[in-house]
Formats: sequence, C-alpha cells, structure tokens
Amino acid sequence: MAQFFQTILVNPLWAKWIAVFAFYLFTRNLSLERSLLVLDDFRRLVLVLFFSDALWAILGFSGLLAFQLPLMILQQVFATGVYLSILTRYTKQNYLSLAFLLVNAVVFLAALAAAFLSFPWYANYLDSMVIIFDWAYVGYNYYQVSQYNTPKSGVLIAARGTLIKLTITIQVIIAVLIPWGGYQNLAVQTLLIPITYLVNGWVLSFWERWNYKKIVHQQNVVKKDLAAQYDFMTKIGTAITEKLDIDQVLDFVVKSAVKVASADGGAIFLVDEFDDVLRVKAVEGDFPPPYEVPEKVKLKIATLTNYLTATPIPLGKTVVGECAASGKTLYIRDSKNDPRMVHNSRLDQLFVSSIVLTPLMQGKKVFGVLAVVSKKSTHLFTKEQMEQIKTFGDYTSLTINSLYTYLQLLEKQEMEREVGIAAEIQGQLLPSHVPQIASISLAAYSLPAKGVSGDYYDIINIRKGQVLLTVCDVAGKGVPASLVMVMIRTIIHLVAHQPTMTVSRILDIVNWGIAGRISLDRFATVAMLTYDFSSHRLEYSNAAHHPLLVFRAESQTFESFDTEGIPIGLERKTRYTQINTTLNIGDILILYTDGIIEAMDERGNQYTLESLQKVIQEHSGEPPEKLKKLIIADVDRFVGKAKQHDDQTFVLMRVEH
Repeated sequence: MAQFFQTILVNPLWAKWIAVFAFYLFTRNLSLERSLLVLDDFRRLVLVLFFSDALWAILGFSGLLAFQLPLMILQQVFATGVYLSILTRYTKQNYLSLAFLLVNAVVFLAALAAAFLSFPWYANYLDSMVIIFDWAYVGYNYYQVSQYNTPKSGVLIAARGTLIKLTITIQVIIAVLIPWGGYQNLAVQTLLIPITYLVNGWVLSFWERWNYKKIVHQQNVVKKDLAAQYDFMTKIGTAITEKLDIDQVLDFVVKSAVKVASADGGAIFLVDEFDDVLRVKAVEGDFPPPYEVPEKVKLKIATLTNYLTATPIPLGKTVVGECAASGKTLYIRDSKNDPRMVHNSRLDQLFVSSIVLTPLMQGKKVFGVLAVVSKKSTHLFTKEQMEQIKTFGDYTSLTINSLYTYLQLLEKQEMEREVGIAAEIQGQLLPSHVPQIASISLAAYSLPAKGVSGDYYDIINIRKGQVLLTVCDVAGKGVPASLVMVMIRTIIHLVAHQPTMTVSRILDIVNWGIAGRISLDRFATVAMLTYDFSSHRLEYSNAAHHPLLVFRAESQTFESFDTEGIPIGLERKTRYTQINTTLNIGDILILYTDGIIEAMDERGNQYTLESLQKVIQEHSGEPPEKLKKLIIADVDRFVGKAKQHDDQTFVLMRVEH
C-alpha cells in the first residue's frame, strides 16, 4: 500500500492535472462570458485534456504504456481542431478538410498497430512529425489572416505568434527526445506538456483582455459620438437663433461627419428635382470625385474639388447617384474589391480606400446624400463606423428638415404654426411602416390628442435575429417636446446596434445625454425591450413608464413586467435595471401609454387596463394588425363623443414561431 501511494505521489500526472485545473478555473471565472465567443471551444478543450490525462494514467497503471501514444495523437488532433474551428468562425472557411482528417486517421491507426505489434521506438518519429505537421498547418492558416481579408481579425493576428511558435517548439523538442521516451519522458510529462496546457490558458486570457479592450473602445467611441451629436445639436440651435443660411449649416454637418468617422474627407450632395441630378453643396477635407475624371484634372487637389462641385451627378449614376436612387446606405469597405469604385482604386489623386454613403431623407423622399471617404489603405471603415454614419445621416435629415421648418416659422412669425411644425417633426420620427418579420407579427398605433403628440414609439432591427421595441411619453407639447423626441430617437439609433448593448444600458446612455441639457419640465418616461427570435429571450427595462403587459397563450393569462427607475432627463447619475423572460408561440405583448387605459367617457369614467386585457384575451387569435383595430374600436366605443386630452399610443407584438 505504501508503495502504491509513493507511485501516485511521484507520478508526473500531477503536473499536468495542476495545469489543467488552472486552465479550468480560468474558464470558469471569466468575467465576459456572454461576449467571449471562443469560451465554449476552450471549455471543451479542458474536458478533453482532463479525461485524456486520466486515461493516460489508467494505461500506465495497467502496464499498457504502448497505447499512450495513440491517445496523445487524439489529444493533439482535438487541440488543433479547436483552433481551426475558431479560425473558421472568423473567416467563414472550412479548414478541417478531408485530407487533414484522413492523414491523422491513418497515423492514429498506425500508432495503434505499433502498440499491438511492438514496433521499434524510432517508429514514433512518424507520429511526432504528424503532430508537428498539424500545428504547422494551423500556423499556416492563421498567418494567412489579415485585416484586409478577415473582419475583426486583430485578436487572431496578435495571438498567433506566441501560440504557434511556442507550441511547435515544444513539439520539436519532444521529437528530439524520442530516443529517451518522447512523450513518455519524465521531463516531457512534468514540464513540456503542462506548458502547452498553460499556453492554451494564456491564449484564452489574451482573448478576454482583447475583448475587454474592444468593449472599452466601443464605449469610448459611443461617448465620442454622443459628444459630437450634442455639439451638433448645440450648433444647430445657434444657427437657428442667428438665422444662418442653409449652406453654413451644411458646412458644419459635413465637418462633423468627417470628425465622427475619422475620415479624410466628406461631402453633401443635394437633389436638384428639376434636372434629376445631385449637386455638391458642401465639401470637407480631401474628397475626390467617386467617378472617372479627365487626366489633367487629377494634377491638383484644388482642380479636383472644383471639378467635383461643378459636375452634377445623374440619379442612379455612380455610387452617389445609386445611393440617392435606392434610398439605402452604401458601405464599400475596400474599394479594390468593388467594380463600382474602379476609377478610385488606383494609387493616384482619385484613390479612395473605403467609402460610406447614406441618404438624407424627408419621410420616404431622398433629398440628398452624405458621404465620407478614407484615403488611407490602413484605415478601412468598419461596420460599426458605417452604422455611426448611417445614424448621423438620419439625425442630419431630421435636423435639416427641422431647420427648414424653423426658418419657415421665423420668417412668417406665426405662432399658430408651431403645432403643425412639431407634428411634421414628429411625423419624421415615427417608423414609416411596421417591419415584416417572419418570426413575429407587429402592429403599432399613435393618435395625438391635439395635433401634436407627446408620445413616440419605435421598432428597430438592431442585429440579425433581434428587434427592439420602445414607447416613450415626453412631458409637454409642441416643438420643444418634439426636439426632445429627436434627441431620444437619435441616441437610441446611435447606440442600439452596438453588439454588447443591453436595454438598461441604452436607457443609461439616453438619460446621460438628456439630463442637464433640457429643462426639468421636459422629462420623458420610456419603456424598452429587445427580443431574440432564436432563443425567444426578451429583455425589458423601464424608466417610470407603464409596465410591460404579456398575454400567455398557453394559460390564457396576463403577466406584468416592471423595473424600478425614474423618468429620463431628471437625474444624470441614474442607473436603470432590466429583467428577462422567455416568450412562447402565440404570446402577445403590448407597450402602451396612459392615453389608452385612462381614456375617459362623457361621465369621467376611465377605460382601464382591465378593459384592454379583455379585448386582447377575447381576440388573442387575431393577427396584431386586426387586434389593433379591435382595441381602437373598443376604446372609441367606450369614450363616445367625449373629447380626449391625452395622446394614445401602443405597440403590439405576437410570437409566430
């Protein structure tokens, strides 16, 4: 018995298990689990390392030492497979080819045959060479990755050197030690193999640190963008006060866009409706014409700028005309890979490495295009920057539309027009149509009590497979309330697409941006949720609005969800919380304002939440669009001819599959 315990204590297995246990503890204690996509891969690797080492020990105690080498081959093949699957997730290419799998299968079977037939020790060189080949294959494919062919490849490029060089070096040392036992050598088992385990842990820790830096960077970018937006709002307000003309405002817009995107140049093109062309109205920095120009024009930047401003672009022609004609944002990450940019891909004065163009719209009508370019080969616009420019263009559209309306108001000096102006601003805020989504059905309704509503709702496809719904009730009426809605909507659209953003975090940012910049009588209550189509997971946060109402189809009952929080705009340091739930097929949710449940009849009786629930329950099988009409009809029947004093807004969503 004493000899048995002594054998266990001097066994090199302890060094490997200590390394595996340290690797396991690190995977367990990661602080960024939800956003670290490779974590599950490394957890599987930990399990394989643990159980393969346990089996290694069992084979050793059983005297079956010859079968330990085939086990090691399987372990190393799985480890290389983990790194190849991670690479596939980034590049969308399959690296576990049939040839790769066949070579390793043949070597594994040869190792088993060697164990059964007692081949000479030098036969182990073949097994070791194949393991080195596997890691060299991993290294080759990792070193093919660059920022030009693989999005978000920075972490792969930064981690590959240490991983590949150290792992292959250790495998070469093990191959050199084959005459002295190779993988079964005591030094290999107690030192080199544990080091390879810790290398895997280092790679995972590197991934976490990189991911954390990325999140911090995204937060800083959001703060920077918000600061630029707030500065823009302030300058536009000054422009209105000082009665600056539209050209001066456009100059400021394009300067702000170039600053936000860290671009080399930008331009604003406005539609000339009489000639169906686009004309340049503002240029900032180095913005070459995104089309072919005469050779002599290329000689000087000033000549290029003059040619750009003097040459109209027909709608539908060039990328600028295409953006205006389609009414959609164009994102060309690398001009060398897009035939539309063939005239801007050569290294001359026209060179553009990356370009983003977004339409400026009034309702469904395009009245211009905002474009920014990068001329540095090392700086290609990311999708996040594209979303930022898209949001900036969206806000610019609202601002210019509002500015036109403001100037109209200032010229006529008719205060009676304020209601119409605010209604026009608000009409540009609400979605022009309800999105058609296969997994869910949606319907929305908003009716102002006095021409201008203090209510606002939005439906946003924030990421693939996720939708955001929000309902907002701004205190006050008229243009000031509408401008508060503009600010809220702009911030939501700016930050909602960020990959790590949650509903509570969005409310934090909206509140941070609004509080202190508006008077205390311009606060707003906001209810917000996101829904994931694949997981059926709903996240909800509330800033002093009415609770979320959910009708459960299976039990035919209602559930109410709420979180604590004060209205947006009152206290800048407020932090909002969120709750989660899961929806099932047939479940219906409704976000609503108090104008629905507090609608009054001629005797002063309120419609009540119970009446709303009754309509939903009795007609839960109807599509949301028809259910919306039934709710409206029931409210109208209840109030009769009584005049309403509050806006009525609600959004319906039903889970279809």
